[in-house]
Amino acid sequence: MKLSTKSRYALEGLLYLSVHGSNQPLSVKDIAAGTGVTVAYMEQIFFSLKKSGLVSTTRGARGGYELSQPAEEISVGMIIRAIDGNIVPVKCVDNLSLCTSRVRSNCVSRQVWIQVSNAIADVADSLTLEELKNKYLAENGGAEHENIN
Repeated sequence: MKLSTKSRYALEGLLYLSVHGSNQPLSVKDIAAGTGVTVAYMEQIFFSLKKSGLVSTTRGARGGYELSQPAEEISVGMIIRAIDGNIVPVKCVDNLSLCTSRVRSNCVSRQVWIQVSNAIADVADSLTLEELKNKYLAENGGAEHENIN
């Protein structure tokens, strides 16, 4: 299973927002600059994050994006799903009718993919944005450096 670049950048963008935007909304331009991602690409990502309810926007000169819930309530799994949908290594895990195997009626390997999928989801769902923020700050001496990645 390969996660998309968008989900990786979404995690970096939200981490940047949680580190630098705790007191005020941040513009997508600031988030893009802080993560090294183009503004256009970050706009696409934050549109999806807003649609999924992970961020909200404030209009105006001091407007921008902010987390719509506390960082300790946002898991890495939530971020990945907001961008990529379900976290599954093969299509048949979610929907058996999408299976193209000739031995579908007695497919033993599907159970392996279900276990792999569950293990990935367990890890992603157990890590929060707050934990990542705290780790980042601890590794950088508590300093809120400009670039996250």
